[in-house]
Amino acid sequence: MRRGRAATHALRHALVVVVLPIAAPWACPLARAVPPAVVAELESQAAILRGRGADLGIRGVLRLALEAAGVGYDPALVDDALFCARSMQDRSAASPHVGNFRWRLGDEAVGDENAVEFAVQLTTLLALDHAAALSPESRDRIALIHRDALAAIRRHRVAPGHTNVVLMRVWNLLALGRLGDTAAGREGRAAWDAWRAFTSRHGITESLCPTYYGVDLDALGLIASRAADATVRAEADAAIAYLWRSIAAHWYAPSQRLAGPHARDTDWLRGRGLLDEHLVAAGWIASSSSDGAAWLPGAAHGQLGVFRAACRRPPAPDLRMRDHVPRFVVERCGDRPWSRSTTHLGARSSIGIAGATRGAEDKAFVAHLGGGADTVNVTLVVDGHGDPYGRRRAVGADGHRKARHLRPLLAASQEGPRVTALWHLDPADAAYRLTGDETEITAHLVMPSDARVWCDGAIQAAGSRLSAAATLFVEREGAVLALRALLPTAGAGAAAGNGTAAGARAPRGWRLVDDGAAWSARRLTVEHAGGRGAAGP
Repeated sequence: MRRGRAATHALRHALVVVVLPIAAPWACPLARAVPPAVVAELESQAAILRGRGADLGIRGVLRLALEAAGVGYDPALVDDALFCARSMQDRSAASPHVGNFRWRLGDEAVGDENAVEFAVQLTTLLALDHAAALSPESRDRIALIHRDALAAIRRHRVAPGHTNVVLMRVWNLLALGRLGDTAAGREGRAAWDAWRAFTSRHGITESLCPTYYGVDLDALGLIASRAADATVRAEADAAIAYLWRSIAAHWYAPSQRLAGPHARDTDWLRGRGLLDEHLVAAGWIASSSSDGAAWLPGAAHGQLGVFRAACRRPPAPDLRMRDHVPRFVVERCGDRPWSRSTTHLGARSSIGIAGATRGAEDKAFVAHLGGGADTVNVTLVVDGHGDPYGRRRAVGADGHRKARHLRPLLAASQEGPRVTALWHLDPADAAYRLTGDETEITAHLVMPSDARVWCDGAIQAAGSRLSAAATLFVEREGAVLALRALLPTAGAGAAAGNGTAAGARAPRGWRLVDDGAAWSARRLTVEHAGGRGAAGP
């Protein structure tokens, strides 16, 4: 019987050798049927790709190639996607960006040096896991992409605290090493060791970021499952466990998301991001709609899971800390004594503050009141562009559309659920990076639209003006946030010699504004300084 099975096995392989060159040299030896729902989504994406719209993103183009190859679907579609991606790669020897990619097909030039890391993360996985599904032309095209991209990766200088890009870069170099470039593999190992050494001292400096925690877990999952060195794989699994402990420690179950302050959070209202994809896979939440940036614009993708499956490393099942309340969590996120976040989590509320901020995208103060997976969080926004809800996006230096909130100096402390914090911003000081088009400096306490504001024992109506010295209470579902602000006067600031800008005036106190119904939000606003344009109401 053994000889019979062995003979049959040998004959099967002999038949494969005979048949494949006749039918299609790139066909999978064990072709499998692709479910109709997957075919439908791949075809909808293929139609978008064929249209060659200016807003096609390099991630979406290569994601389509990976998803199609991963299920053994239409090598011609994969080749078209790779052809498009290659056309987006800068191949001019005279260019300072040679080897990198335009973020969108319609971009005139490379605008974001990080694009090469996002792109090569996908092409290396395609080459490592799905080479058998590629046509000879596709394999050659990937080799050319990697040849030129390696120079851009080597040229790309990434700050060690820029965790998500550092980890993608590590994976890319390690993967290129597995594909035959031993020098790249050695560089990847050195970069990995450097990141581990930095993180052991500083923690994750993109702390509690709902978007970049997801990117981190993607890259770490690929390293943990596919790095050539067993030691690196084990270290990557340890890093994944560290991230999941951070997630579990800050898990606010009533709203099914991270509590605490978020670095680099572009979702000001809800704190959702790519991390949700991993939370779905882990069974912590039911669904996510956060992965749109990684796909072609408007394309259906709910059935396409090749990349998700490749990155998945489930969390340990015993992260019971997420169920223990009340709890107080402190996490390091930098090298200074104040580089930390603190968060108090209770059964129906949470409150947290960062010791300092790193940029305009940080949500330094975050509270949750009551439950609801889609409920708006409570946060403080310092703004100069009439954009309290973070809905007006402007293209920044990196080519991405983001809200333009201001960057005040923050000093803060927290004891249990009590937070004491100082926000300071001087419009006359260049250190605060005002651009000159700020019409009014305002602070907004953003909250859910169904939260009630109390003052002097009464619920306040929209439009109410409240004293700057008043103690206010924000209440929702029985959870209450008490707020007391100490607001300086313009005269006091000038007398103290703190550089208060000409035209600044004493704050008028709080005003309750209901103009965020479209986003299920409302706000308490205090106006601080004018003189740059039309004064606010």
